[in-house]
Amino acid sequence: MTLQPMARSAAAALALCSAAAAAGTTQSFTLAAQGDAGSRDRAYKVYVPSALAAPAPMVMALHGCRQTHDDVLRDWGLRDAADRFGFILVAPFITSYDGLRNPNCWGFWLDHHRHQGRGEVEDLLRIAREVESRHAVDPGRRFVVGLSSGAAMAVVAAVAHNEYWAAAASAAGIPYGEEPASVSFGCPGSATFHPVSRVVADMRAELDDAHAIPLLVLQNARDCTVLQQAAQRLRDAHLAVFGDPAHDTPAEARAAQAPCAHVFGSDSYGCQHVFYTVDGRPGGRSIVETVTYDGPVATPHAGDTDHAHYWIGGAKGNDGKWSLRLGPSYPDLVWDFFARHPRSGGPAPPDDAPRITLAGANPLQLAVGQAFADPGATAADAQDGALPVSADCTGVDTSRAGRYRCTYRATDSAAHTSTATRDVIVADRSLSCATVSASPAGHVAAGRAVLGGWFNSWALSNADRTTIGLAWNAWTAVPLHEGKAGQWFAARPPGCAGRGP
Repeated sequence: MTLQPMARSAAAALALCSAAAAAGTTQSFTLAAQGDAGSRDRAYKVYVPSALAAPAPMVMALHGCRQTHDDVLRDWGLRDAADRFGFILVAPFITSYDGLRNPNCWGFWLDHHRHQGRGEVEDLLRIAREVESRHAVDPGRRFVVGLSSGAAMAVVAAVAHNEYWAAAASAAGIPYGEEPASVSFGCPGSATFHPVSRVVADMRAELDDAHAIPLLVLQNARDCTVLQQAAQRLRDAHLAVFGDPAHDTPAEARAAQAPCAHVFGSDSYGCQHVFYTVDGRPGGRSIVETVTYDGPVATPHAGDTDHAHYWIGGAKGNDGKWSLRLGPSYPDLVWDFFARHPRSGGPAPPDDAPRITLAGANPLQLAVGQAFADPGATAADAQDGALPVSADCTGVDTSRAGRYRCTYRATDSAAHTSTATRDVIVADRSLSCATVSASPAGHVAAGRAVLGGWFNSWALSNADRTTIGLAWNAWTAVPLHEGKAGQWFAARPPGCAGRGP
């Protein structure tokens, strides 16, 4: 079935769109590693448009392998989209990682990075919450998108924390729970995938919220790094998990197909936008949408692999590392999808909800045994002026090292409630908290790691006995963190929270 692009029906939802605004501000932050397996210090950047309405949507964008958050901010056209559409843009950097991987890949296939409460997926949630502690974010419009391994991790985030995210978008991504064999390393591509039934079972085992999180799948049909079969399996598994029994297959849920509405340049590369809705009817809320096109294989950047594997940034994008300008404009397609799929399924909360401003430092850093006094917060909105703020800091325990949280709430006369959080970091000053980066083989030679695992083929941090890579790996840098003298951990010890390396 073909009809006018449904994306155009989102015009009302795009009321925030306006002429390009004055440039916003970009700030750099570091998330301190937590005590769970796989958590690490992670750098991230936040772009906030000028004159941003509050509470605002938040879009987290995850880079691919061999990229960084700077590539996202420079080449993907998302800063311009943030200015035009009025959202906070968050760009995390994996910063460091365990195991044998291509540089800067997110560990979407590793068990300790794809489950709630552990590793990279939990660090991404913590980054999002840190952003919320500094800015008024609409809890119904938190979105996550990524490219390649970042897309696979966006899918992991959407499954592991579907209680938090409203919707997700995957550009050349992989289904939940897949293995490295699902990625091809040459053209023509070759990959193996789990059966859709296994992906469905893995997703259902991880989900703990009833929210049917919508997913946008963007795929170049000529991509020979992430093959089109991956996009098809993403679609099929998502429909099977979140569709009702009468609309849980592509044939049952397919509502419409249209040429892509957002293209920069003269060639759309045959881009088609397909909509799979909750009842199989046009105009409804989508379970999945797919954007598929036949894009060029080669790209202008000299360091690219020329495997038709990239992000298309549109008018304000660049021909950068694994990114193009011309073709279906990902920033516009992604935002159109996000704007039509707030978590509630209804209109976004009004812009005049209370704005909470924290007094004092955030995070607030203390030493073990130091007295804690909440610096407090203020709140106001345009109708009521100053408003009372309630604070809950009952979980803060300065007798033990760790990371704690205060939660602040304010409600106006129209019953609009806003929340903000402050992290309280209690550090144990008796610990070294030094960080040393070296290869697994280098750590073994220096005594920071020991041999273990099958035939002693793995390097394990000497204190918490966590695998950091193959024992003979002499080329991948992995950081280890010292607690008491000579005790080295893969994750920063809780008593070192908030302290520099």
